[in-house]
Amino acid sequence: MKPIPLPPKCLVISDLHAGTGDNHDPLKGSGLEPAVLALLNYHLDKKYSLLVSEAYDIWRGFTLEAITKAHLGLYQALHSYEENGLLYWALGNHERDLLLRPEAFIFEGFDRKVFFDHGYFEDWPNDNGWKIGRASVRMADELGLDPETSPHPNNPERHKAVREMRRALADANSGWDFFWGHTHYFENIKNNHNDGSPISGKLTYYLIEEGEIIAK
Repeated sequence: MKPIPLPPKCLVISDLHAGTGDNHDPLKGSGLEPAVLALLNYHLDKKYSLLVSEAYDIWRGFTLEAITKAHLGLYQALHSYEENGLLYWALGNHERDLLLRPEAFIFEGFDRKVFFDHGYFEDWPNDNGWKIGRASVRMADELGLDPETSPHPNNPERHKAVREMRRALADANSGWDFFWGHTHYFENIKNNHNDGSPISGKLTYYLIEEGEIIAK
């Protein structure tokens, strides 16, 4: 994978999970969509590059047309970033069947080496078994079970193996900074940066400004 020059200003955010606007739509259910749009549009005006993963939730949205119709503001913001050459969208497991995007990006610049991906690798139900995971979520929605897309606050052990693997990866490559999402938990430990997810109830994100990493 060929490194890309690290942009001077970056906004890093993951796991928006925009669905079709129904009761199973994680972004709608979070109540934070207006705040997400304000954040995206503010940094777009300031010419920040956007590093994003799993903006859409195909597992619950079924089609891109339905998602963009339900979240027109989000679609327009992402499209504007892309039109201006400012969009770096890493494929997430909830998008991988309908979107053609890279799974990861490597950036270099300002004395930084940055690896950005969604973080679902090695998480079997979401990696190798993603079709089973998608079918299970859709079936549960149809039955009205409405499973939590985001880990419940009293269940921080969900995705424990993934989180430990990411920490080990970062520890073994101390000259790099690793940005990811997937677990929906915010973490900022040494060079391991998980920006969480607004559907967990908090709008957490990172800024990278001339190589300086700022957690929000």
